Amino acid sequence: MASALSSLDLRVVEAVLQMETGYVIDFNDRTFAEFFDDLDVDINDPAYCEDGGSKAKRLRRFLRSSEPELVGRALAALLDHRLASSGGSLRDEDQTSYRLLIERLSGPAKAPGEATLSDALPKREFDPALFAELPLEPRLNEVLCARMVEAQKCLRAGAYLSTVILFGSVLEGVCEGFGRSHADEVKTAFRARYGRHAPRPESWVLAQWIAVLGDLGHLSPNIEKFGHALRDFRNYVHPGAELQHGFSINHHTAAIGLQVVMAAVDDLTRASHKQKN
Repeated sequence: MASALSSLDLRVVEAVLQMETGYVIDFNDRTFAEFFDDLDVDINDPAYCEDGGSKAKRLRRFLRSSEPELVGRALAALLDHRLASSGGSLRDEDQTSYRLLIERLSGPAKAPGEATLSDALPKREFDPALFAELPLEPRLNEVLCARMVEAQKCLRAGAYLSTVILFGSVLEGVCEGFGRSHADEVKTAFRARYGRHAPRPESWVLAQWIAVLGDLGHLSPNIEKFGHALRDFRNYVHPGAELQHGFSINHHTAAIGLQVVMAAVDDLTRASHKQKN
């Protein structure tokens, strides 16, 4: 059976579950076995010990060799335990990627009172007038609006990968256009985050725009998280990524892109108006 997780997935899992030293969160051998007993899994089975007996090595073997649905349930339960533990901070980007992985394997995972990717975002329709309020060059605004129209046509036609790629490109264009109109501010924030001088705006990647605009407070925490999610979905433009993950973008996933873009437009419009006042 092919592994449910790629090497990139495992890196995210290991970061969230603090596996770098051979441990898993704050489990000892007894509590680790009891945790998996609740999932009807004998984590001490020799099949899981082929790479060694540490908790991290047994967990890696389990994740690589088990059915996706079981892996998803285990990862969801492990995240609950990680959030309840007191050990170290958990980066928002890692948690978002981890939750997307769970969603891919077994359906959406929610902490109590927390929204999923889709229900946390206000439902908005594309309106060119909203883009016109952004501090964008007229030609860029025209290109982005044309891509929004094309993305919605792709969504209605069932061309979901094309939809996500287009929405991701619009999000990147909106962020870059906003950043160009606030060049000094974003360059300073880039240096603060990455410890080096900011490259030319056209050389930034989407992850950097999302992170820097989030640091400045121009993108809300929700949109910062969901922007990274849209960026992850957009990476399925690479066939190898789709094959590795065994995941195909569906209507629900593609439709999230529209809400992410429109919510980002709202955030950046508010930020622009606030700076003018």
